[in-house]
Amino acid sequence: MDMQSQAGMTGCLMKAALAAGTTTTISTTGTTHFAIKGKAYSAAAKTNAATPTTDAATGSAFTGITANQGTVVVVGLDSAGAVKAVQGTVTALDSEGNFINAPQLPYVPDTIAPIGYIVLKGGSTLTGTWTFGSSNLSGVTGMTYTFVDVALGLPARPQIS
Repeated sequence: MDMQSQAGMTGCLMKAALAAGTTTTISTTGTTHFAIKGKAYSAAAKTNAATPTTDAATGSAFTGITANQGTVVVVGLDSAGAVKAVQGTVTALDSEGNFINAPQLPYVPDTIAPIGYIVLKGGSTLTGTWTFGSSNLSGVTGMTYTFVDVALGLPARPQIS
């Protein structure tokens, strides 16, 4: 028997209803059930949970985006139910605010179960630099935010339209 194929799954087991909270926070609806390496966990609903200010994969601050740029941030939970996040690539937007090349999803450590990702686009009217974890997650002129729930892992690439 190939024991590698028997390795436990890491991922969210349900729709977490990932959404913006107030200012720099995020929220989910209801208890979220997830698994890390096959071990089952659950976390209570997150209401205005603080977003991390450092990338869980790199330990560095998130890379900010400016006008005509976009990125994707994967949001997950660790075994304690704490919110973790990792950022994908920053890529250019065209004159209509669409990605020229879709951002790549980041490497997610196997100690984090992804529950969703956020597609972030800084349009031509964005002023200054917008940075995940320290900038407002709703209502910023020039920014668009698309929250996508995932189950049983991440897609091969982010759905950007």
